[in-house]
Amino acid sequence: MKLQQLGELQLLSEVRKRFNPLSEQKGSGVIVGIGDDAAVFSCPEEKILVTTDMMNEGVHFDLNYTSPYQLGFKLVSVNVSDIFAMGGRPRYIFLNTAMQKDVNEDFFRDFFDGISSAMNIYGLSLLGGDISSAVKDITVSATVIGVAEKIITRAGAKPGDRIYLTGTTGDSACGLEILKRLMPAERDIIKTYSFGIKGNIRKLQTGLRLNINSASRTIAFDVAEPLIKRHLMPVARHPGHFTNNATSMIDISDGLFIDLSRICDESNVGAKVYLDRIPLLYQMKQAAEIIGVDPYSLASSGGEDYELLFTVPAEIEGIAGRKEIDLSPLSSNPAVITCIGEITTKERVVIALDGSESQLMAEGYQHFGAQR
Repeated sequence: MKLQQLGELQLLSEVRKRFNPLSEQKGSGVIVGIGDDAAVFSCPEEKILVTTDMMNEGVHFDLNYTSPYQLGFKLVSVNVSDIFAMGGRPRYIFLNTAMQKDVNEDFFRDFFDGISSAMNIYGLSLLGGDISSAVKDITVSATVIGVAEKIITRAGAKPGDRIYLTGTTGDSACGLEILKRLMPAERDIIKTYSFGIKGNIRKLQTGLRLNINSASRTIAFDVAEPLIKRHLMPVARHPGHFTNNATSMIDISDGLFIDLSRICDESNVGAKVYLDRIPLLYQMKQAAEIIGVDPYSLASSGGEDYELLFTVPAEIEGIAGRKEIDLSPLSSNPAVITCIGEITTKERVVIALDGSESQLMAEGYQHFGAQR
């Protein structure tokens, strides 16, 4: 059945039945949830964080290789990541969707299945939003409200601070490059796969190889899977105990170097980064070689990894090498925290693998700029 046959009231009713119980959990602080002109919740004695992100078809996602379930999951994660990046805990979410009238109801329901799965991971309550028809492309957005005792901004870095990174970068960008090269049959496989969250039986994928551009080039599914998952269904990195000492922090949404440059801009400082210290996932290095892409270029300027980049005073020790576990039920490998450089007074430089020095360029994804 098409959405136009169901109508807005029926769609809203389904959403309310699905999510309202989450808003009524004891201790949630919710006074009025979905169904009124506005949501009402009690304000705890904590600082309130609010973030919002929009995802547009053709700009942020491609339905040729993205399922509605994956889209819904990612929409929640990218918003939660911003709350985590400021040292907060996500509490509530508001959703806005605009879809064409002839979209099948299964798409709508699968989309909210993905949203529900992500909400369960992050402990979110849905408090409202809006549903609208669209003339052409699908647009979805979310607003997440969080709380925190200590707020960590981009503006606190000081010369001498060490620069730390959770996990690895370049994985999502590499996953996107793989998706772009897949044959239609392989894209269909990916669209039906929820990377274990929705109960996929992993053993069915053992030994599978994905065709890239032609049947003559393939990549092992076990190599491609963590990279494609990072792009289609990222899990926001939970800030660990290191936040007690962090002077600044940002999530890697647009690229390591461009997001580091944002910390430098807001803190009015420089940075020195050592390329050989940037950790690379071994599957990413393998895949980059197969598709002919420089792995360090992906790691430094590829976006949507949603790892955390933060600074800590030099005298604080014992952070590098510490393992931080994310919130994903799929994660068997906790992220290792790595020191990749230090904050300087003004200069922004990169030390290459051969020891040569070059200017740190703010390379990464920018809307209205050159598209990657």
